[in-house]
Amino acid sequence: MDYRLLHWIVIVVLHGVFWARTAVAESPCDGVPNGFLKRFAICRCPEFFDDFTKPTRDQRCSYNERIETERHDFTQSATTVGRHVVQIESGYSYFQKETVTERESVHAFPEMLLRIGLTEDIEVRIRWNHIWNFISQEQDRIGSEDLRYSLKLQLTRQQEWWSGPTTAVELRGLAPTGNEYSTGNAEFSFDYIYHWQLSRGWSVAGSTAVATNGFGEYSLVPDLEVKEQFTAFAQSAVVGYELGDLNTMYFEWYGIFTDGLQNEKSVSVLNLGIDHYLSRNFVVDARIGFGLTEDSDDFFAGFGGGYRF
Repeated sequence: MDYRLLHWIVIVVLHGVFWARTAVAESPCDGVPNGFLKRFAICRCPEFFDDFTKPTRDQRCSYNERIETERHDFTQSATTVGRHVVQIESGYSYFQKETVTERESVHAFPEMLLRIGLTEDIEVRIRWNHIWNFISQEQDRIGSEDLRYSLKLQLTRQQEWWSGPTTAVELRGLAPTGNEYSTGNAEFSFDYIYHWQLSRGWSVAGSTAVATNGFGEYSLVPDLEVKEQFTAFAQSAVVGYELGDLNTMYFEWYGIFTDGLQNEKSVSVLNLGIDHYLSRNFVVDARIGFGLTEDSDDFFAGFGGGYRF
């Protein structure tokens, strides 16, 4: 087995063990005395398991909470949008990369994400984006990325600051609809997201992901004439802080690493962002970031927002 794949399998297993030991969600085991079953939460079920049997009055109303979007950073939100909620997110990003031989600038818009809450803990998602890639010594590449569709499932919710994290998993597919940035195949990816809300407004989060032939991102799609099959792995870590009732900020690192390409890619990025809440259901954001490796963009910036109804 390739050492990189083994590395990511170990990470996922360790997170699963941690969740199993610290989960505190309601379950059939709640009446079991303290002991092996209670300590290791063997009987505990993921949050979404009871969505179709739980009475409506007992389901969480997400409108009582502040909107949380996916688009402002690489790490996805660890929560679903909620039952009967429709949420639209969109924005614009600019990327710049310069080497000894060429200069590349990229504009991405609309970075559209449509999120629909089927139940309290299950949502369906559709993502679409268009790319304008201007390269100094080559022909410009302008076109759309593949359409991404996914199912997001809530696994756990954090009960206390010292308890297990809020977690979710996203199962994502790609339809080969892109007219320029496409592998030409139906692809699959898996993203495990975890978030701890700490005291005094601080939070930490991260995600671990694996995908066939990239994550649908334009920079990972091989040239049209090079149809290489490869696997991409991603890891992220985020520190967030509440600046007040209307503003939050975050500092994030993420990396994307390929296995199977003739010229492997290693992307490592640091970025900083801020969210401003115009209302409980409407947020705008801005971000800026820098690459740490040769395969990363030298600089990027973007802005956007999200609205739910």
